[in-house]
Amino acid sequence: MGAGRRAAAAVLVAAALMSGCTGGTPTAPSTEPPAIVTSGAAPSASPTGTSATPAAPSASATASSEATPSGRTCEPFGSTGPSASSTDWPSDLRTAPGDALWGVTMRIGRHECYDRWVLELDGPGAMPGWSVTPYAASTFALDGSGEDLAPALAGSASLDIAIGAWVDGEAIDAPSYAGPRQVLGAPEGAIREARLLSGFEGITHVGLGLDRARPYRVTWLTSPPRLVVDVASG
Repeated sequence: MGAGRRAAAAVLVAAALMSGCTGGTPTAPSTEPPAIVTSGAAPSASPTGTSATPAAPSASATASSEATPSGRTCEPFGSTGPSASSTDWPSDLRTAPGDALWGVTMRIGRHECYDRWVLELDGPGAMPGWSVTPYAASTFALDGSGEDLAPALAGSASLDIAIGAWVDGEAIDAPSYAGPRQVLGAPEGAIREARLLSGFEGITHVGLGLDRARPYRVTWLTSPPRLVVDVASG
């Protein structure tokens, strides 16, 4: 599986709308709204979780509408099952190092009806391929080694996010990732932790620890380029 990018953002957007790729439709706000709370520094260890079991696929959110403390009603959104930008997203990546994106930083923000994780990128590449796999546990088998993630992520459920973007920078003659490798969410939030798990041949994995299994949605934003995952909290 080589490094590279998708040929054009429009192709990926169309592929994300295919059946079997739920959760990838860019229905989130086109800009990042101000966060209620921004996560702080991460501690040195994470709680221990249970063995991983993939979450059951679902075509739509299972949460019901729920009023927030401010009185706003949060409508259900997204998916609780696996999703991807295309049915074979790794094969869509380009091999030309000069058309690559690489990670710069990541962050977690809390909003009224959802928590938001952002991986900010840099470089000339178009929207990369991605996949999200939910698990009903805070640990899962790592890509490549097959060994369970240890220590487990904070929370009792998780999302394994894979994106076609570099973090080491060496193969594309770009700076290596200098952002946080682990970020904690609020103790009462839906996203409890984000952790950079691996980066190999242009594929980066990030684990999100959730308080419990929840619907999510994936969005691609520009200026700067960034992959966004919103997790319903209402």
